[in-house]
Amino acid sequence: MSRSQWIIIVVLALVTLAVVGGTGWVVVNFFRPAVATGVPTLAFSSTPQETATPQPTALPTWTPTASPSPLPTPTLRPTSPPTETPTAWPTFTPTPSPTPTPVALQNPTFDDIRMGRIPGWETAAFVNWSPGQQFDAGASFAEPRFHPADDPRQWINGSTLQIDTEPWVKLRAWVFQRVELTPGTRVVFSVRAVGFVKDTASGYILKAGVDPNGGQGCENARWSEEQIYNQNAGVVDLNSPAVTAGQAGWITVCMAAETQYAQVYHAAFFDDASLEVLSGP
Repeated sequence: MSRSQWIIIVVLALVTLAVVGGTGWVVVNFFRPAVATGVPTLAFSSTPQETATPQPTALPTWTPTASPSPLPTPTLRPTSPPTETPTAWPTFTPTPSPTPTPVALQNPTFDDIRMGRIPGWETAAFVNWSPGQQFDAGASFAEPRFHPADDPRQWINGSTLQIDTEPWVKLRAWVFQRVELTPGTRVVFSVRAVGFVKDTASGYILKAGVDPNGGQGCENARWSEEQIYNQNAGVVDLNSPAVTAGQAGWITVCMAAETQYAQVYHAAFFDDASLEVLSGP
């Protein structure tokens, strides 16, 4: 084989190697993943610098967001017992008491007394002695006298009823009046009085009362508490117990006077009688 033939064969072999190598490079680069590179920053330096080899950028991965952990529930601490607040008591408004209604009495001021008679009123007495009989200072009771007060200084309110009897003899007397009233009506009887005696170591038993069944007298009257008065007590107000009128439709208002001890002089005085209705039937 000639020299020129060998040269041709060598050239063809080199060309073939070049073609095969180029084809291989193309194939390799075709299947290699593309590498994103940033824009290169130019830096000038008097000293040549080594060019950094581009590195592949890592793909971003998804990281789940952590849910916040719930806050722990605080442990309840024991509390001191609450201070008890006292309950306020309700304030009650008192119901006003009804104003008593007066009932008209006949001649409540004891006017026009003549010959022992009191207009509008009746009298009664316990009598077991008269002048000339045997006398017992502790047990003898004489006939009382009913007349206007002799001395204006003994008046209670203008004309005043005076009751007296014989010197050194006791008296026991009643003055009363019957009043028509609806059954079931509740009433109280009042009268003003004075007891007068010579010796103020004693006095007069004075009281007021009401018979709820309207009897002809004071035997069944309900009386106030028995009290003994003389001039040292001045004018006193006598009030009967409150009573309810019975089915008879009548009541009897009463006042009573009795000498505690026999004295040379003694007298009882009454004025300004009144009857008040406390409640209806």
